[in-house]
Amino acid sequence: MIVCSCNFLSESQVRSAIGSDMPRLRMSQVYRSLGCTAECGRCCHTIKIILEEITRFVTTEALAIGSTEVHCCLDAAEISKR
Repeated sequence: MIVCSCNFLSESQVRSAIGSDMPRLRMSQVYRSLGCTAECGRCCHTIKIILEEITRFVTTEALAIGSTEVHCCLDAAEISKR
């Protein structure tokens, strides 16, 4: 699926740029890692959703295995609260 028609970015390119170990990226960092910048901004909502999905997935996986070495969105204090 095309996420950004201005920069011709696909969903798989965006997901690859984010990576499973970096869901805390800012929008500008996602664009920068893809070698572009936001143009019209219509893709920002979709990229934000992808970031949130990856964050939820990584968080869920880390909690499911009981890991305290989460590389992304939870620090040790947040995990101990759960």
